[in-house]
Amino acid sequence: MAARNSTYFNRGLTLIELLITLSLIVILSLLAVPSFNSMLHKNRPEVALKQIKRQIVLSRSYAITHDKYISLCGLVQRKCHKDLWGESLTSFIDTNKNHVLDADEKILHVIERINIQDELSYPRHAITFKPDGSLKGLANGTFVYCAFDMKGKPTGLEMSISNAGRARMRDTQQCKERI
Repeated sequence: MAARNSTYFNRGLTLIELLITLSLIVILSLLAVPSFNSMLHKNRPEVALKQIKRQIVLSRSYAITHDKYISLCGLVQRKCHKDLWGESLTSFIDTNKNHVLDADEKILHVIERINIQDELSYPRHAITFKPDGSLKGLANGTFVYCAFDMKGKPTGLEMSISNAGRARMRDTQQCKERI
């Protein structure tokens, strides 16, 4: 038999090396979690408002291409309600322009509710696009999204909707700290 080379047996990790490596990974992970939570907190308003903006663009496009009135709002018993912008938002064909989802009207899309800790407001009870793509009435307004971290500190973002249906986002100071 040939003699075995001693370096052949030294290729693996010892238990101590493995434990030290795992300990370093755990320590680095624990240091990264607070900054990861902070990043998620600051990102929530932008993600939610971009999703609403996308739905506004799709609703406006549908109104133009299908020559229909399209409403976007939070519904309670199939009626648009002003204080439900933080809940799930429904985009639907609003044939009779009454901000009510009637049995003969079709739902186009539903956006899920925002994070339960956060607040979203808009000064109107619905956004309705006319067949030419403009907003019905003087419905321009501003969405205000306030995200709160675990300590109640807010991060705010607002999105203004013009009469032509275009949206613009910017930071806001309208969010009040929770105590």
